[in-house]
Amino acid sequence: MTSSTARSTCCNSKGALYTNVQRFSIHDGGGIRTVVFLKGCPFRCPWCCNPENLSFSPQTVWHAPRCIHCSMPHDARGADACPRSPKDCPTGAKELLGVAADPEELLGVVLRDRVFYEESNGGVTLSGGECLAGPSLSFTLEFLAACKREGLDTAVETTLALPLDRPELLAAVTSTFLVDFKIADRQESLRVTGVDPCLRDANLERLLSTGARVVARMPVIPGFTDNADNVRANVDRMCELGIFRVDVLPFHQMGESKYDSAGLGYELAGRPQLGEKDVEDVVVTCERAGLRAVVHGE
Repeated sequence: MTSSTARSTCCNSKGALYTNVQRFSIHDGGGIRTVVFLKGCPFRCPWCCNPENLSFSPQTVWHAPRCIHCSMPHDARGADACPRSPKDCPTGAKELLGVAADPEELLGVVLRDRVFYEESNGGVTLSGGECLAGPSLSFTLEFLAACKREGLDTAVETTLALPLDRPELLAAVTSTFLVDFKIADRQESLRVTGVDPCLRDANLERLLSTGARVVARMPVIPGFTDNADNVRANVDRMCELGIFRVDVLPFHQMGESKYDSAGLGYELAGRPQLGEKDVEDVVVTCERAGLRAVVHGE
């Protein structure tokens, strides 16, 4: 599937596709939050922990530990080997990912948690995938506007490395932008992930000029983003832009099993996770530059 075809399927007659509504999250924008993961991303970070959201189309995945082999041989593997439809799978081993919803429908889903937002100063966070990619941007704007009308705090997790014609419209409905700072060198970033940090920074300058609240997010990935020069370059850019807080995100393997379920290869399979002690030097670099560094985010 070409990227143009993939993007055209991201939104359908109902609006957009989402794969998960994660309730009671505490690291994605402040307070207790409901995080909605939209499907589709034009980028390919080797360490992505949500590979089920890379495709812009619905997809069927197979969870091996849940399979009781009721309809296929015990030595068979994968969604294609099972003749049952996902809705007929008795254990959920075969699952269709990608629920269609329009903004008002999704609003109804997140409003179930309103009492938790009010008690914790929390709210709703849109993630992905990339929630600002292609037609998803229109859906995101409408959904966030609906949340704002209900008095909900809103946040988006984004690379921000996409064309934004009128970023002020996004700023008007978004309380907090959680923006990725991964590989600082432009050519290396484009080669490894497809993300253009120059486009990100141009968007950031326009958003910050509106008074938007921006929190930088810096994943610490062994062999990709963890070297001292890359960390310093990211920190310098944050300071130049006028960002005051950075979430330092140690590498984890919470998405490793998802690659096997989706039939995808995973470049970082088996690599050890990082703990807070492993990112102490990164935190020190951030704090010496005057940034408030929060490990894992809040």
